[in-house]
Amino acid sequence: MSCREIDALLDPYLDGELPIPEVLATERHLRDCAICRSRYEGLESLRGEMKAAQLGYVPSPALIRRVRTIRVRGAEAHRSWRWGAGLLAAALAVFLVAPRHLVQPGGAGREILDSHLRSLLAPGLVDVPSSDRHTVKPWFQGRLGFSPNVPELSQNGFVLVGGRLEIINQQRAAALVYKRGEHVINLFIAEDRATEFDGSWQAQGYSLVSWSDRGLSYWAVSDLNTGELSTFAQLIRTK
Repeated sequence: MSCREIDALLDPYLDGELPIPEVLATERHLRDCAICRSRYEGLESLRGEMKAAQLGYVPSPALIRRVRTIRVRGAEAHRSWRWGAGLLAAALAVFLVAPRHLVQPGGAGREILDSHLRSLLAPGLVDVPSSDRHTVKPWFQGRLGFSPNVPELSQNGFVLVGGRLEIINQQRAAALVYKRGEHVINLFIAEDRATEFDGSWQAQGYSLVSWSDRGLSYWAVSDLNTGELSTFAQLIRTK
């Protein structure tokens, strides 16, 4: 296997999702290739740090107490519906009290953030370095089952850097890379079944905006603030 093929297998290899033949081929390559072995060790280290950071949203004690209080009141007022009323009240309390950006998505969202952080550590941020959309867009032909749109946004302050392939939710995805000043924006695009969440959230100083359009899922992630990243997302959606 080539280094590029191994690079696409490292995440599922770490997750224990590869069939035995690919596991053996990956391990043989890692033994023989110092570059890929170093990248694998970096991924292992990064995953350990991400796990230790505990990025999952944990409700505050005050919110938990409020939800419990509402559930009790609902049960007292409607004893015949005590379970239904309690669960509905708890759900409404979480929706009304928790800020939207604190409601985090499932595994795909965390995988997106992992991929963004990993790209910042990689020697090359892109596979096809170019600010010309007519160079970047054709590069994906034959590598994906769809043709991603590659908008030109330099006049809006978002400069195209290039693109690369990623594996998101066990499927190939496009990653378009833009910069705003020194801030890197990764725009991941995959077939729609990859989406688990529409909206925005923040974690550990990073913002993420997600949406679906015409059968494709979009995830924009950066250390930009949510307002600037939402502006970027809106520009992408209107181009």
